[in-house]
Amino acid sequence: MFSFFKFLQNFLKDLKKKKGLWFTILAVVSISGIFLSLYILTSLTNNVSQDVYNNISTNYVKNYKNRVLKKEDSFQKILMTLKTNKVLIEDIVNNELTAVTDEVNLFNENFKKSGFESLNLNFYPVLNQVSQYRNSVNSVIATKSKAFGLEVLQDGVFYVYLEPILADDTLVGILELKEEINSFKKEYLRDDLIFLFALEERMLNKLSIKARNGKYKELVDTLHVEELKFDGQFTAKILEAGKDDFKNMLDKGYSVGDTYFRSAQKVSDINGNVIGVIVFGETVAGSDAFVNIVHNMTKTVTTVALGLVISILLFMF
Repeated sequence: MFSFFKFLQNFLKDLKKKKGLWFTILAVVSISGIFLSLYILTSLTNNVSQDVYNNISTNYVKNYKNRVLKKEDSFQKILMTLKTNKVLIEDIVNNELTAVTDEVNLFNENFKKSGFESLNLNFYPVLNQVSQYRNSVNSVIATKSKAFGLEVLQDGVFYVYLEPILADDTLVGILELKEEINSFKKEYLRDDLIFLFALEERMLNKLSIKARNGKYKELVDTLHVEELKFDGQFTAKILEAGKDDFKNMLDKGYSVGDTYFRSAQKVSDINGNVIGVIVFGETVAGSDAFVNIVHNMTKTVTTVALGLVISILLFMF
């Protein structure tokens, strides 16, 4: 071991006598160290950024699922209240359809007066009913069990709660409470977030001509968005980014641009079929949000690293 250190000491002593070679080796080692340090710093920054973006994207999805559960709970409470309405239930049991229709219309008027514009109550009679309803309603009739989920109906895309009405274990009708999916937009706006729903092209035929024609615009590939109901600038940025960026966003869970941070999640209907994609987002430029801090940090580190590399190259040449 002593002989090795002696050899190393003599080697460095001889090397210093050759000043040209000594400074060359010193410069190469120094420059290599700087490049290695920059690489490590940049890699660490990128890894931290990706972890933050993944966490934000995951929280978006959790937040959305919690909002859906909250909506289901509120629908259930409203319907439980309706089931305690003796006049309404008595008319349903007696199959007094005209009276039931009048009462349902009154509830809908009250919903609108209370500010719930897209909340709507419907009734499906079962007694002496010959014609078939849509699959979800028929399923509730067959099982006598409640159902909740997303559905593409003739007048739009709704979250639907179907509640069977029983009299002595006999099914006498079904109450349906539904609200448009774009009602989430107001909730997200209150939290300075953006909500957008894009519908699969194959589902457009389920909409009526009135609800479909001239209202839906292609977003990317087979996805279409109801243009007037969602943020036009946010939609435009998705179109500008292109199909590849949208595909990467679906694969990774997020996409970061100069204006928006975006996250996407496929959604299924009450029957388990994928019917579209929900895109969540928030403004990056001029925002105090944590995503903006990380975005700026990444750009700053990249800029500093690039500046140092250019300075080193100029020094060398």
